[in-house]
Amino acid sequence: MHVAQDQHFTCAQCGRCCRRATVPVTPGEADAYRKAGTARWFRGSGDSNGGATIDPFEPIPGHEGLLQIRKRPDGACGFLSADGLCRIHEELGFERKPIACRVFPFRFHPVDGDVVATSSFSCPTIIANEGAPLTTQTRDIQALYLAWKREQPEVPATVQLVDGYPLPRSILPKLRTLLLRVLDTPGPDGAFDLAASLRRIAAFLDDLSRPRVLKLNEHDLLQYFEVMSRHVLTVEALPAARDASWLTRALFRGLLLSAMSVQLHLDPVLGKRPMAIRLALFRLLAHLHSVAPGNAAFNLRTARAVSLDVTDDAVREVATHYLRSLFETIGTGRRAVVEEVSMAVAHLNAACVFARIHAAGAGQGVAGVASFTQGLLVSADLAQADDGGMFSRALTAFSGGIDALYLFPASTI
Repeated sequence: MHVAQDQHFTCAQCGRCCRRATVPVTPGEADAYRKAGTARWFRGSGDSNGGATIDPFEPIPGHEGLLQIRKRPDGACGFLSADGLCRIHEELGFERKPIACRVFPFRFHPVDGDVVATSSFSCPTIIANEGAPLTTQTRDIQALYLAWKREQPEVPATVQLVDGYPLPRSILPKLRTLLLRVLDTPGPDGAFDLAASLRRIAAFLDDLSRPRVLKLNEHDLLQYFEVMSRHVLTVEALPAARDASWLTRALFRGLLLSAMSVQLHLDPVLGKRPMAIRLALFRLLAHLHSVAPGNAAFNLRTARAVSLDVTDDAVREVATHYLRSLFETIGTGRRAVVEEVSMAVAHLNAACVFARIHAAGAGQGVAGVASFTQGLLVSADLAQADDGGMFSRALTAFSGGIDALYLFPASTI
């Protein structure tokens, strides 16, 4: 079981996941809950005192065989108590909660004889990096994986550097270590510059994925990797800053629109009105192309008037922790490694935009760490919805590839 060494987590019972996410349950889980009489703990509204008069479980549209817990009108899970606690947990214990709830904020990825556990940054506690180190919880996390595996068995994936090129197992841990060391490498002036670190990584991955390098055998590739690793860590070897291409900026708008689509679907009112969501997305698309005004939730014109200083210690610490956690668990097999890195930075770019939007909505001229955290939560909600299907392929395209690393911190689009 491979987990991020620097990531901490102990559930703070904030209830964000209970108030936003769809909670899937298997038919077996639903039947067991019905037999246990869980309907008496279900509430159809936040101020209701009685049990449910309807089945607390309903089919998930488009997912035959899967059910979900019904939500209250405010979007919260019907089993969420007024104290922000899960009534199933309170009455039956942690082990009887739906497997999806027990696993969150983790995801499991069986790859090449190992299991990589990633952490969702749609959890505020993951962003804050609070609680016990994951390295002290490996036994519990392993037990969660085994429980998840029984319900959702997956075929182990193969780690690829780029599509069609498997990454030798001997190089993957070295690559993880290198990415982390680059984050810890200061610039020529001795200052830590996250944008500069990402330029180093971009140049390294661009070189490593050249066709002539991909033709090397494992022994020669490992030697080449070692030589280029020393070069990228050299203080003077700092690639010049440049703007991302117009195509990357155009594709990035698609990523922002996708993130807003997730937010609209999470809205307890709009989420039940497909036509209203389509209309809202059409208006947002027009706004992204500067042919329509924004709205209270998404307005690029007002966001452009807000500054975001990614060199601010508090903001940089959150952003660096985000990248560190993802780089430590790179190689999930869901995407090629180069695409994983690009997607991670693309989500960070989106967080920068949403941070400025959040600050603008609060009437602030500077997006501080609170706004940046909110922006990261919005972006991470999109990552949480990334299910590996056609939507995932679209997001991969919207990321812009390695060029996304030159877009950071996405101050303008």
